[in-house]
Amino acid sequence: MILAAVTEIPVLTDIAILFAVAVVVVMLCNMLKIPYIIGYLITGILVGPSTLDLLKNTHDVEIFAEIGVILLLFTVGLEFSFSNLMKIKRYVLLGGLLQVLFTIAITAILMLGMNREAPEAVFWGFVTALSSTAIVIKLLQDRLEINTPHGKAILAMLLFQDIAIVPLMLFTPIIAGKSEGGIMTILLMLGKLVGIALVAWGLAKFIIPRFFKEVMRARNQEVFLIATILVVLCITLLTQQMGLSLALGAFIAGLIIAETDYNHLAISCILPFRYVFISFFFISMGMLLDYRVFLTEPAAIAFWFMFIVLVKIMGGFLASRALKIPIRTSLMVGFGLAQIGEFSFILAKSGMDNELITENSYQIFLAVSILTMAVAPFMIANAERLAGMLSTPKSVVQ
Repeated sequence: MILAAVTEIPVLTDIAILFAVAVVVVMLCNMLKIPYIIGYLITGILVGPSTLDLLKNTHDVEIFAEIGVILLLFTVGLEFSFSNLMKIKRYVLLGGLLQVLFTIAITAILMLGMNREAPEAVFWGFVTALSSTAIVIKLLQDRLEINTPHGKAILAMLLFQDIAIVPLMLFTPIIAGKSEGGIMTILLMLGKLVGIALVAWGLAKFIIPRFFKEVMRARNQEVFLIATILVVLCITLLTQQMGLSLALGAFIAGLIIAETDYNHLAISCILPFRYVFISFFFISMGMLLDYRVFLTEPAAIAFWFMFIVLVKIMGGFLASRALKIPIRTSLMVGFGLAQIGEFSFILAKSGMDNELITENSYQIFLAVSILTMAVAPFMIANAERLAGMLSTPKSVVQ
């Protein structure tokens, strides 16, 4: 007789609860014609610690959410490739830089006009400048708009933002007056970015194609999938060790594999996993929020929601116009970037740790961020119509 010991695995219970609630909520959202992303956010709010508190270990959910973002950026890299990236390098380097700088400047100037201290005003500019790579790219992919004029500009600016999070994180303690040797740290990070770019080029040119050629000798899709995941893990871990984001490493891994003859096979293998794990990201965003802030600070939330959306539209629009993009397309870029990004949550937490913002301000920020994420599907779906309403007839031609 064989005795089987039953071991409880809390994370499996948490996943079952998450998926059970998500299925019901997303189905209701679908009936009401509400985008499923909002359903995931609502799911997170319902199961989160400030509401029903149904989960035993929220840290596991955060790990799955990080995997979702990694897989999303990896598939974007696969579909984009180095050759396509080089075609929009001006959009990435110049457009992305201008979008971040314009958004920081507009936010800081307006907040200084509200009698905020300069360090706080600049920091909120940092937070506002970042948009949601996970949400926007997923929406553009679903709508087949990644390769449209506004889709390429949005993607380019999002890519720059994923790089910009590193210097913004380094500048945060500097503007708070709690860091030493700031300029040397920034120069070191720029050197790391150049280094990872050279490594990626070398891998794409000489190593990864030969590696996959040998792997494909096995004529086994499971082996190919494991090899693909191995490449993604190695490159993301390399970028992490260099102080860069995992998401950026995943995107670079996608770009490298896109240069091989096996990019389509890699996409077909990874897509099912991406759809599962990306749901964890949106749910985890909802879990961060204490819903009671909506009851205690409704006026502040409404004001900062309008403030952030308008500032981000202006930042994206001005950066696009600086690239000589037509007015209508520039407006669509602005609408596409008009939400707070996932990296902004990390940045905001750093700001709170460095005493640039208070706990109450952080909760208001979370509430506003969730709202901007919730309206993102509507903004992107109606961007062309809204841009047409706001632009002059002469600017309609793409």
